[in-house]
Amino acid sequence: MKALHENISLVARRLALYLPYPHFMCVAPLDAVLRILWRAQGQIPPAYWPRLVLLLLLSGISTVASLPERVIVGVWLRLRPPRMERENAPVFVLGYFRSGTTFLQNLLAADPSLRSPSWPQVLAPQTFVLGWALLRYLFVPLLPLTRLDAVVPVGARLPAEDDFALNNMGGMSVLTGRAILPRRQAFFNRFHDLDALSADEFSRWRSHQLAFVQKLALVTGRRRLLLKSPSHTARVRYLLELFPGAKFVHISRSPEVVFRSNLLLARELQRAFALQPPLPEDEQEEIIAHEYLATEMHYLADRAQIPAADFAEVRLQDLTADPVGEMKRIYGELGLPFSRGCEERMLQVAATFGKQARNRHPDLTERQKARVARLAPLAAAFGHAPARASGTLDVDSQQRIG
Repeated sequence: MKALHENISLVARRLALYLPYPHFMCVAPLDAVLRILWRAQGQIPPAYWPRLVLLLLLSGISTVASLPERVIVGVWLRLRPPRMERENAPVFVLGYFRSGTTFLQNLLAADPSLRSPSWPQVLAPQTFVLGWALLRYLFVPLLPLTRLDAVVPVGARLPAEDDFALNNMGGMSVLTGRAILPRRQAFFNRFHDLDALSADEFSRWRSHQLAFVQKLALVTGRRRLLLKSPSHTARVRYLLELFPGAKFVHISRSPEVVFRSNLLLARELQRAFALQPPLPEDEQEEIIAHEYLATEMHYLADRAQIPAADFAEVRLQDLTADPVGEMKRIYGELGLPFSRGCEERMLQVAATFGKQARNRHPDLTERQKARVARLAPLAAAFGHAPARASGTLDVDSQQRIG
């Protein structure tokens, strides 16, 4: 009987990978979903079809709900785009996945003068102004069921990553390859640093990034937008061109810890949302190590282009040890006002993050240690201790993006 129970449990765990439940693209319109599916090149195995069918059905509903807004707001933005002056240009949180960007974003979002996009806004970028009055009755109850909370804190009012918006507008994000079509990562990873895009692809990314920010500006008024996506770390030079006067806050973490945590993140994303089998572990590890190093090297090369009054840097270990002190320093370097209300709200955010359970990770293999050794320039550049030779590390507050 015990053996039978164990076998049933094993089968259930394996089937759970493919059971249909709301995908994070379920509120994206069909044209955006089909644009991504076209890039799968027919490589979606039957085991993933139930997940795909539910995605297409819910996306069909979203298409109908979003159509009026796409027409009306699209015309409005074309005729009367919101003015974005230097004094209210966005604040960007920089740092590779799992470097502490989520914590930093939540601290900054506690400032009432800043406004981050919420999860409904990034997951339904075509629908959150007018169509949301209808779609929220479908979407909000489904939000906890998307399994996004396995990798990131999710809630209707919590700050979110704008790269999800670019993904759900048509696959202009590294998330498409990392989370949905892992066998096509080589294609979608080009949207990370943008350097290898064609002229048409870059123009499309630029217009969508700008359109999303302008649309957010319609509902935020004169408040500065606060945007966070790890890919922004690799594209600072393009953001400076698109948003003159933008401010940047970069956060770093021990490279070994970041590497370990990204191995878990890739597995969790693909387990929850992929429509293809994952890549072999060795190949996925190489993608992470290469992309992480290249991302931060892009940032270090672009940093000289940012005016001194428009950027600040912080280490996660310092931010967790003294969140208010570090935030006051960051605000001072950026020339932003820091109010008493900011301090109280930030302390509440820090207390909430401090209560979350931490995960322990297994020892690195020799192959993984060799990859971590390649990240030594990042430890030196940002003032982190060298990687440990062995032992498990208590590294994660949760399996979350950022």
